[in-house]
Amino acid sequence: MAIPRFAVKSFALSLIASCAGLVGCASNPPAQPVEADFNGSWSVQWCDKTDPDADCGGFDVDLAQVGDKISGESFGARARLAQIDEGGIVHGIAIGNTAVLTIESLRSGGIYLVEATIEGRCMHWKMRDTIRRSERDIDIIAGEDVLTKASNPSSSSEAKQKIDCRGMPIRTPD
Repeated sequence: MAIPRFAVKSFALSLIASCAGLVGCASNPPAQPVEADFNGSWSVQWCDKTDPDADCGGFDVDLAQVGDKISGESFGARARLAQIDEGGIVHGIAIGNTAVLTIESLRSGGIYLVEATIEGRCMHWKMRDTIRRSERDIDIIAGEDVLTKASNPSSSSEAKQKIDCRGMPIRTPD
């Protein structure tokens, strides 16, 4: 017995509509990653544990983010201030809570590739590669460390922040 043509068309149309509905449900755009705010001053202190009275060095980076573009400056100093790096120029791009950055040392001309990931007030910093080797000296740039965002002076609860993201006390100069 033959199936009437209108029945086949009706079945085909309902099957197409069902499939289209399933595809529509399955094709919802993925959740957008949380956009991190890289703006601000980030730093880590390096102190001489054998001499608590010695000056601490460290690495500081001041970043400005506009959209996904990041720019800024860096500064580094060894513990005891035995060597000071006059600074560097930072450029990069943010993708969610991670940024890919380059730092060009003004001291030596070295250029480094860095991955930085933000979790709250902490930035996990990891030097990934050397793009151009330094010409003259060793650069003072964090290799793999955790930088802490400077507290907002208007925030009374964090204005006297005492512990960094590594759980270490932050020493202030006398």
